[in-house]
Amino acid sequence: MHAAIGAGHHVLCEKPFAHDAAEAATLLDAAERAGVVHLLGTEFRWGTGQALLTRTVRSGAIGTPRLATFLLHIPLLADPSAEVPSWWSRAESDGGWLGAHASHVVDQIRTTLGEIDGVSAALPSVVERDWTAEDSYSFRFRTVEGCDGIVQSSAADWGPIVQMVRIAGSTGAAWTEGDVVRVSDAQGTRTLEVPEDLATLPAEPPPSDLLVTAYDLLHSTGMDLGPYTRLAEVFRARIEGHAVPSDPAPATFADGLASMQIFDAVRASAASGGQWVQVAR
Repeated sequence: MHAAIGAGHHVLCEKPFAHDAAEAATLLDAAERAGVVHLLGTEFRWGTGQALLTRTVRSGAIGTPRLATFLLHIPLLADPSAEVPSWWSRAESDGGWLGAHASHVVDQIRTTLGEIDGVSAALPSVVERDWTAEDSYSFRFRTVEGCDGIVQSSAADWGPIVQMVRIAGSTGAAWTEGDVVRVSDAQGTRTLEVPEDLATLPAEPPPSDLLVTAYDLLHSTGMDLGPYTRLAEVFRARIEGHAVPSDPAPATFADGLASMQIFDAVRASAASGGQWVQVAR
């Protein structure tokens, strides 16, 4: 990536962004010095349900966020023989479920609830394999603004898919069911209408011959087509010098650095047996 930046190319970087926060800082500095457009592949900022939930919470519709739950269990890698890209199984290559999946969750937490102040974490592997990277992660977090949260995910749970994003606030609660967002408070429970600016292209499965490994099956529904199309449109607009909407705002390398600081804290906490670790900034 340094070579691309050094050559003056605009860069859209996939996740995980870097090896650690120190490397992330050098990439941000290089991109800023070069004056290139630098964005991250956090396409689900434009996912209809996620974007609407973020907008709803940030609007104060449920009061002050107090408690948050982010949960995903899937059987994607429950079979020990499941094939993955070579980098994914190696911790030294920043592989594992934390980098592959939690990048999106951490970005959602930051955009919806604010910056994470500290974490207590574990990086377990549910299935025994000859890997150095984890297939699951679990951590408690607290935001700077005082919201307590739990994040847990496994790609190796044989059971049915379990998914939950739910935020309890001082005057109500909000949660997603796919791209549907519901709010409950003293007035009852209601389903929110999707604003026109948050509607995206419908899911479109990619050609089956592109799906080689079990990991590739994450994209088999084509659910990221709409959000990634929006990301690509914003990337092009920024390159052409056009103004882009600030809600959802595109993630830049500065967001990548912030996420890597959180990942560093998660890994440090897991290595210490779950001790509380402050996020360094």
